[in-house]
Amino acid sequence: MSLATRCTSCGTVFRVVQDQLKVSEGWVRCGRCNEVFNALEGLFDLERDSPPAWSESKQFTPAAAPEADEHEQAPDPDLVDKIDEQLFGTPARRTGFGALTGLGGGTDRSRGPDFADARFDTDIPLDALDGSEGTPTRTVAASEPAADPDDAPAFVRDAERVARWQSSGARKALLALALLLLGGLGLQWAHHFRDQLAARLPAAAPALAAWCGWVGCSIEPPRRLEDIVVESTALAKAASGDAFRLNVVLRNRATTVAALPWIELSLTDVNGELLARKALGPQDLRARSGEIGAGGEVNLQAALSTGALRVTGYTVEIFYP
Repeated sequence: MSLATRCTSCGTVFRVVQDQLKVSEGWVRCGRCNEVFNALEGLFDLERDSPPAWSESKQFTPAAAPEADEHEQAPDPDLVDKIDEQLFGTPARRTGFGALTGLGGGTDRSRGPDFADARFDTDIPLDALDGSEGTPTRTVAASEPAADPDDAPAFVRDAERVARWQSSGARKALLALALLLLGGLGLQWAHHFRDQLAARLPAAAPALAAWCGWVGCSIEPPRRLEDIVVESTALAKAASGDAFRLNVVLRNRATTVAALPWIELSLTDVNGELLARKALGPQDLRARSGEIGAGGEVNLQAALSTGALRVTGYTVEIFYP
């Protein structure tokens, strides 16, 4: 974005810098006629806009220097001091006979108000601009780099950013992204709870099985140890040798299928001291299936050999490995 303005006194068009306008609050000094004016009133973009209209009657015409009058008397210093004291509260400082410091071209600009300087690094003919009013004129210096979007004011960048996010294309993209993330979250949840879903929704089991075949997982009966209770147990000595037979009845109190747990058998002596402990899986218990139906019971049996141990007691516990 290349900003320019037109002098309200002479009609000269020159470039202005945004940072200088911020410092001087929009006030600039024309480099041709030294007129101070508000550049914001005639500010325009050279690349997109045409200069504001300027009346021919306002064109700047340098005044001819008055001829020196040999008989003209120099101003009275006392009168000048009196006038300055009435206008400014202090008399003017004399640097010589009749010489006064004013606001002429030799004034030290560092002591006056801060104005943005006119920039004439790129020559913009006044006639060319006046002759093309009504038609946008694009005048860019060949050596000047392309306008940087970061040079725009902060509020302009914020407004453009908000407009981009509120456009229909951005909203559609955000909606598609939200739906994609929501679908991914649902798929992850279904993968984590696939065993429970297959048990509660048998109709979804084929789809879950296909999914597991693709990602390399498996569907098993859910492990619900809190819903399985030991209905009865029995440990009896066999007719021959040191063999024992264990009978265990388990019941599933849940409304869905549950995985068959393992059984931990602990053997004790007459004093209650532990003699041996053994973990028995579904295969050791001669189970027909690795699950217990909803509200169903299963009878498990196992043959054990204790050797020379004198077993007088036992305990049975269930667990999932």
